[in-house]
Amino acid sequence: MIYKLKFGGYTLENHSLKLTALALLTMTITLAIFQDYLHSQRNGYPFFLYESMLFKCFWVVFPPIILLIKLQFDKKSTVSFTFLAKMLTLASLAHLLLVALIIWFLSSIFREQSYGFMKVLTYTLANDLVKILLVYAAFISSLKYFIIKKKREQNFKDQASAKQSLRPDSISIKSGKSNFLIKFSDILFIKSATPYVSIQLANKQYLHTASLKSLSESLAPRFVRVHRSFIVNLDKIHSYQSRLNGDYDLTLLNGTTLRLSRNYVKQFRRRFDCSSAKAINSSL
Repeated sequence: MIYKLKFGGYTLENHSLKLTALALLTMTITLAIFQDYLHSQRNGYPFFLYESMLFKCFWVVFPPIILLIKLQFDKKSTVSFTFLAKMLTLASLAHLLLVALIIWFLSSIFREQSYGFMKVLTYTLANDLVKILLVYAAFISSLKYFIIKKKREQNFKDQASAKQSLRPDSISIKSGKSNFLIKFSDILFIKSATPYVSIQLANKQYLHTASLKSLSESLAPRFVRVHRSFIVNLDKIHSYQSRLNGDYDLTLLNGTTLRLSRNYVKQFRRRFDCSSAKAINSSL
């Protein structure tokens, strides 16, 4: 069975993550042992593989502490500077103590004379404190970055969802003494007929007391201005063809032909191409 792990909103397969972490840890320890060997050769003292491996448990302590930090971050929706400083301090202190404890324990089992706990602790503190702080600070900073990014993305989605839920799907118009509620999806196009606007449906037409400009502010984003006298529903457009003079002829799904003025071509093409792309993606 393949499990999955979420990191800052990104999902990774758990077995791949473990293999990658193990490979990096093995490579780091190998390079560190090789560094000890080169150092011994350069300074003319014997190289003892066992002792080098024993002190390389310094690197083995990182993964479990990093995992604990991740678990603490998962419980937080927001993180403060105090929380970050606390995590860095506790992780570094735990690392120092665990390294000293592990080396003391293993040396007391496998060596005639063990390394003293305090001796190892002071040695690690003097030689490796900067490494410890840098590793944990980098990891904690990356977690904070992903949390902030995830929160912003979620806020954006929530705002978009709220706007979508509040956006009307119809418009109320007044024609004579009567009021009508017309769905945007039923409108083919809207034409200026000063002092009115003519709202054209598939089999009906309404005159509404308003200007084309004021009405356009109440329409859904699916409507686009194609002429100073026309607003068209993008969902009702079948095709458009150049007149070879800068203007175009728009053909609607019901066969009606409207003029696309050269002054609105750029905006229309951008909206129409975007609409076509969304329609293709939604059908896949």
